[in-house]
Amino acid sequence: MDRIPAIRRAILADVPPLKALGWSAVAVAVPTVLRGSFDAGMTGVPFTMYYPAVLLTALLLGWRWAVGVAVVAGVVANRLFLGDPDAFELGLAGLLPEAMFALSCAVLIVSGEMCRRLVRQLEAAKARETLLNEELLHRVKNMFATVNALATMTARHSPPDAYPAALAGRMRALLKATELLGVDERAHCQLHRLVDNALAPFRTTGNFVAEGPDCELPREACVPLSLALHELCTNAAKYGALSRPEGQVTLLWTIGEGAEDLLRLSWREAGGPRCEKPTRVGMGTRLLRSQHGLGKVDVSFEPDGLRCEIEIAGVEPAVPSLGKAA
Repeated sequence: MDRIPAIRRAILADVPPLKALGWSAVAVAVPTVLRGSFDAGMTGVPFTMYYPAVLLTALLLGWRWAVGVAVVAGVVANRLFLGDPDAFELGLAGLLPEAMFALSCAVLIVSGEMCRRLVRQLEAAKARETLLNEELLHRVKNMFATVNALATMTARHSPPDAYPAALAGRMRALLKATELLGVDERAHCQLHRLVDNALAPFRTTGNFVAEGPDCELPREACVPLSLALHELCTNAAKYGALSRPEGQVTLLWTIGEGAEDLLRLSWREAGGPRCEKPTRVGMGTRLLRSQHGLGKVDVSFEPDGLRCEIEIAGVEPAVPSLGKAA
């Protein structure tokens, strides 16, 4: 299919119902006209011309439309090319060809639908591969930027003799936060643990305030939220509040505002350089958006610092415990 881009695009296209209905009508009309133009349907198998139309319909429009084309074609061929056009032929002479036509169409429809699904699955796999490659590259670039930022922050807040141990500790914390990104999507995760692991590599004295009740996140929200917090921390360390000694990030969250199982997180940066909206959309922007697991993500680039609001539905409150300011 890759060698015939037009067919590939046609298979991948989502055809509107009205347009699909028109193409289905053409798929019946064209073979009928062609069959009648040869010998008025007086000799040969009356259904021969309809087979390519049924197969193409299954391939380009899907099996449902192909079944419709096959049924209508069978009725039209029966009336026009089997016996008296004014009487619907139900005798053995009419039923046997109809049965063979139905069986042949079933095989063609299944074959066309399987080919259609295979092409679409291959296209989806290619899209996933591209996205994964982009995310991997983004992760690697972010990791280098994060290590550089951590080394700078550690040197800023640690005496020379304590620098190696402090940096090693931050590298271990970064490893824990990175491991959390691969958490089993079938498992729940505690919000406090997720937040602590995400913020730990970037913490220095007084640069974070993180407070809110503990809860268990739904399984589909664990990895997306961890990625989002890691992205916010990385951006803050490279361009935002965490890039300056006096910068500070406030992360607050509540449960039950608007809905009993709704979690609202608020990220606020202050004390950093003037915040400006980026001119291009990268992988980081894709991570900070509404997606499966994150019901709402609003990012605003205020002059005094980045703001981000995240909402997650379906949380399960745990034993209330306030996070400690850092």
